Amino acid sequence: LNYSFSGFLQILSTPFTWAFPKEAHEKYGIDMRANCVGTGPFKVKTVKEGEAVVLIRNENYWKIDEHGNRIPYLDAIKFTFLKEKKSELLEFKKGNLDMVFQLPIEMIDDVMGELEDATESASFELQVTPALAIHYYGFLHKSDLFNEVLVRKAFNYAIDRESIVTYTLQGEGRPAIYGIVPPAFKGYDYEAIQGYTFQPEKASLLLAEAGYPNGENFPKLTLQLNSGGSRNVQIAEVIQKQLKENLNIDVTLNVMPWGQHLENYETGKALFWRTGWIADYPDPENFLNLLYGPHIPENLSDKSYINSVRYQSPIFDSLFSLALREVDDVKRAE
Repeated sequence: LNYSFSGFLQILSTPFTWAFPKEAHEKYGIDMRANCVGTGPFKVKTVKEGEAVVLIRNENYWKIDEHGNRIPYLDAIKFTFLKEKKSELLEFKKGNLDMVFQLPIEMIDDVMGELEDATESASFELQVTPALAIHYYGFLHKSDLFNEVLVRKAFNYAIDRESIVTYTLQGEGRPAIYGIVPPAFKGYDYEAIQGYTFQPEKASLLLAEAGYPNGENFPKLTLQLNSGGSRNVQIAEVIQKQLKENLNIDVTLNVMPWGQHLENYETGKALFWRTGWIADYPDPENFLNLLYGPHIPENLSDKSYINSVRYQSPIFDSLFSLALREVDDVKRAE
């Protein structure tokens, strides 16, 4: 370390810093991901790429519960990977799966209805908890179009996040009206952040002030998003409609494979795109880091891995730099 950093210990707890035998790396190389060597409660039995992973009990695991029983209790765990969420939920209902993560949007009402109609105990339990994750739409700040702050503000005020969460996502999520940090961190006063709410009249005035009254002469715009997620397309279609209704801006959707999508927006080839971030470790810094100016390369064609929108603010960078070095959590949150 060149300076104090409060998140350092949390970084050490991530998979990127796990210790592993040198001999394992020498033997397997990149194939270590399927030939795991460790000291956890389970061992890898089989790995079928894109289909399933089977873990079996590690009989030499060190932990014992308060009754003297050796942990883990389970003999094996099987993880399956089904591309269609509908198919996954149907397999769960048939009893072929014990747990699923996320529900298909179009079936949320049915699932909630089953819980409400259950006369006694339901056959399943629904768990809901805030996630350390955010879905967002990026502008290329270094472009002639989105370098104009009035245009960016107009877009933000033209989007009804509340209705997207309530109707499109069927309540599965929270509207991001308090900035880029999810409301899931204790001690971080996210409500003190003045984010964007739905104000279509204000959005229209801002766009006119930027030189595009009622969307006139606004250039053709493409919204780029990755394939493999029906909810991504559903949300994009709603945003496409809202931008047309509230700003009279025509937006074309361009759905592409994840690899190509990532390459395009990291190298400055996309103006407007959908992406997201899942925390590497539980710290607001992990999200604010997405807007840190020093991460931006000098050339537009060079990859901007973290700050892909290439946002720069001397004030933000100065405050964020101070917070990185502050080890007092209360002061950092200020």
